[in-house]
Amino acid sequence: MAAASAAVVNAVNDCFSIGSTVLCTTCFKDEVEGEVLAFDHNTKMLILKCHSKTAEELSDVYVMNLSLCSNVQVIKECNGNFIDDPQKLNLEQVKMRLRKTVERRQDFLKSKNADVSPEAQELYRAIAKQLGYHEVSWQGQNIQILNEVTVSPPYRVDNVVSSSDNDTSCNYIKRIIKQFFNTRPSPSAQENTSSASVSPTSSSLSSSNAASGSPVPAN
Repeated sequence: MAAASAAVVNAVNDCFSIGSTVLCTTCFKDEVEGEVLAFDHNTKMLILKCHSKTAEELSDVYVMNLSLCSNVQVIKECNGNFIDDPQKLNLEQVKMRLRKTVERRQDFLKSKNADVSPEAQELYRAIAKQLGYHEVSWQGQNIQILNEVTVSPPYRVDNVVSSSDNDTSCNYIKRIIKQFFNTRPSPSAQENTSSASVSPTSSSLSSSNAASGSPVPAN
């Protein structure tokens, strides 16, 4: 980790020339490779233009905070000859996207609860997606909705109650819960899928070890 940090520091100390190709590895191990549009040495912010993941004729623009990157590599230096001048960034659009990204991240963090299962957290997000995250909250292990409807473990339709006997709200929440569980694969299907994905690997390992005469390691 110290070596990676030193590499990032050395890269940051250099000036990235516009048009060069740079590969950044984030602290989440995600890799972003693109063409340098701009670099601010004081803030360690690097703007990259990358191939769009949705449309071939479009490009995605990433604003990378190099202080949060584990590695930075210059893949190709620019020779300084530009066919077109770099396009100006729409800063208002960048700010809007940043704000929306932060809001989505904050909403996701609201769904986290160490005392409940991942499935319950997914259900929380499914309900919040329909009603808005400002209308849903955790009350211990219970999901509180619209300040009147409570969904308690194991979070099925029979666990939906209303403090004001509001049948309309209860029925709406029940429909969301029913749809959520109906669209999820059954536990047996998940086990079968997991077994199917593991079996070929296990078979190939056994055959390989048998052919080489080496023992198969016991788990």
